[in-house]
Amino acid sequence: MADILIENGIVITMDSRRRIIKDGAVAIEGDKVIEVGKTNEVKRKHSADFRIDARQKIVMPGLIDAHVHSIQMLARGLADDIDLIGWIHDRILPYEAAMTDKDAYVSALLCCLELIRNGTTCFADPGGYRMESVAKAIEESGMRGIIAWASMDMHDPERPVPPALRTTTEEALRRSEELIKKCHNMANGRIRVWTCLRVEPNVSEKLIKGINDLAKRYNVGVQMHAAVSKEQVEWVKKRTGLTVVEYLESLGVLGPHWLLIHMGWITDKEVHILKERDVKVCHVPGASLHGAYGSCSRGKFPELIKSGVTVGLGNDSSAANNSLDMFKAMYLAATCHKEARCDPTLISPEQALEMATVNNAKCLHWDNEIGSIEPGKKADIIIVNIRRSNYIPIHDFSIVPNLVYSGDGHDVETVIIDGKIIMENREVKTLDEAKVLDEAQKAAERIVGEIGLNIKPRWEIQ
Repeated sequence: MADILIENGIVITMDSRRRIIKDGAVAIEGDKVIEVGKTNEVKRKHSADFRIDARQKIVMPGLIDAHVHSIQMLARGLADDIDLIGWIHDRILPYEAAMTDKDAYVSALLCCLELIRNGTTCFADPGGYRMESVAKAIEESGMRGIIAWASMDMHDPERPVPPALRTTTEEALRRSEELIKKCHNMANGRIRVWTCLRVEPNVSEKLIKGINDLAKRYNVGVQMHAAVSKEQVEWVKKRTGLTVVEYLESLGVLGPHWLLIHMGWITDKEVHILKERDVKVCHVPGASLHGAYGSCSRGKFPELIKSGVTVGLGNDSSAANNSLDMFKAMYLAATCHKEARCDPTLISPEQALEMATVNNAKCLHWDNEIGSIEPGKKADIIIVNIRRSNYIPIHDFSIVPNLVYSGDGHDVETVIIDGKIIMENREVKTLDEAKVLDEAQKAAERIVGEIGLNIKPRWEIQ
């Protein structure tokens, strides 16, 4: 007897054979998938008290976002149309320094709400400085995720850090370890804690090595923003004489437990190093296009994929990308490099879907449990309504292309995480949406007033 039976759908399994099962069914018992196949075959083996008719709908693994800043949700619109250095040091770090525990909690609730409503069931957050509050929000939302303490220990005048966020190397390592001890494997394992190095100019060699040792000691990963822009790479080369990946390689830290984010400015030599060390890479095309980082026009993501590097996909934050819709991220990953190189064969929609599911599961070291619909894996599943004008007509050959090129997060009707229905008929069942929206608006207005930003609208507001 199954707990939930999804029947009559088009099941995109993302299993090793990449099977798509028309008139397919998925049986769920507890938090796991127990059967996948044709509806008539699955129904012969399993009955269920709760059944979902997925006729004219796609049933697929929940999308995974490999890079989300949950505490930056209240900064949407705060740093639009500004260079990366100004974005970080003039706008976002002062904003983060002004946040309270409640602000971080409300921001994370808003983040989870947007992710759920767009079909994302798991995400990796490179962290901030009130992450226990974030963990509380993730637990309440029902989502799956990774959090971290965003470690920094260098405060160069060229890359200023607000006094409230400054830490020594020892304190940054201590805070990271405390978060691991307190929150790792919370919510019956739905919440994990990794380590994080925030960005190259604000981390010392000692901290890089210390964070790597800490990650190995607790068998967790390392997240790091790296090679985000030309200016950041030039800063590292000026300081070390090496490119970013070459510098990390010289320290002897790179390995399969590293997830490097953005990575728009790397060389062919660095592609080779990443492949040799089995380092994971997260592509964030939306943030790059919004902030003019260069990942789409200069990035070597087609080469990374061709070389066999595990390349995942992320959205960043509502302050950097302004959207947490992984359907948009897939569309951008499958199109921006084609445009930049005038080559329509680069990064197929099927590869983009892999980036948002199985590849991201590998990036997060969670691929033994999520990323595909297979017996024994966690029941993290979304149901997408394709009886809509943006999908029709649809053919066997266009199921995945239509999903990637034409799909939208608002097409997602049902979200199941850990075997629990989190959203049904577009209604999020774990959160009070109206309350979250109201509290988020009030908190954002208070923070903007406190840090004294005087951003004027370009058009007259009456």
